[in-house]
Amino acid sequence: MSNEIKIKETILDVPTVFSKDDILRVINNLPIAVAVIDADLKLVLANRMVCIFVNKKDNQLVGLVGGTALGCIHHEDAPEGCGFGKECSKCKLRMTVNDTFENTKGHFQVETSMTFKSIGRRHLRITTQPFQLQKRTAVLLSIEDITNAKNYERAKIEKEKLTAVIRTAGAICHEINQPLMVILGFSELLIDEIADGQIQEENVKEIRDQAQRLAEITNKLMAITQYKTKMYLSSEILDLDAASSINISDPNPDKEKE
Repeated sequence: MSNEIKIKETILDVPTVFSKDDILRVINNLPIAVAVIDADLKLVLANRMVCIFVNKKDNQLVGLVGGTALGCIHHEDAPEGCGFGKECSKCKLRMTVNDTFENTKGHFQVETSMTFKSIGRRHLRITTQPFQLQKRTAVLLSIEDITNAKNYERAKIEKEKLTAVIRTAGAICHEINQPLMVILGFSELLIDEIADGQIQEENVKEIRDQAQRLAEITNKLMAITQYKTKMYLSSEILDLDAASSINISDPNPDKEKE
């Protein structure tokens, strides 16, 4: 009975016995990556989801220091191995596990980013919990890969930015176009009334040309289809040409280009 664990079923109130193999089977079928780390920061257990996450077998994980086992790209930065490199002091996963050992207090859903040799950069959500293993403190570590969720969140934010830009552009264009049409109209009338070759004719034509340029800018603003920025002095501004999909010089901007 030494390898058996008794768990009380709260629904039926009937004691049920789970063997060591049953418990391991449950751990291996958890839908989240779970590992046990000993006081030497080595993995002593890694479930199936950990193996899937880093694309390794459990015998390539157990017995190795966390960063080496998981394949952190910085685990070979120093001759001493994982934990001694310059980047190791910034590793939030390592800091969280160490703090769990030192204060025997768990951490819940700590978010961080790591770059792995096998899968590249991933966004992670980690949870730690200290417990006693063979009379020594160990840490139960769970790892959630939230990279896809973060990418979706980033895309959503970009979409909201684009929506705000489009609405702002529409309001600006509406306000600018009203006086702009007046300027263009009166410019054409003045050009018709001024004799050819007079200095005033060139001046009025310049006013008309600049007004037409403003009209082109408002057309670009109205045609924004993507949120793009560029550096201007020390800040970022909207890249109007990159954000607009319509070529103003095209006489048929609505016609699909081949």
